[in-house]
Amino acid sequence: MKYVFAAALVLGFAGAAIAADASQFVIIKDANKHCRVIEKHLVSEDELGMQIGKQAYPSREEANIDVKVICDNS
Repeated sequence: MKYVFAAALVLGFAGAAIAADASQFVIIKDANKHCRVIEKHLVSEDELGMQIGKQAYPSREEANIDVKVICDNS
């Protein structure tokens, strides 16, 4: 019984880690020097080279807060 519980616990953490990775957001600066928030898994390796801010944000709202602080989109 304890092995079943241990297996369920491990699979639960693995599933949570995969789900968390799928919903991460990043801030990138495009060729026109405008910042935008994009889901990390939708960004190509070239665009990630233009990534600014944190490595990843757990929500779009948190990323938008940092866009207002670190980017000048005027």
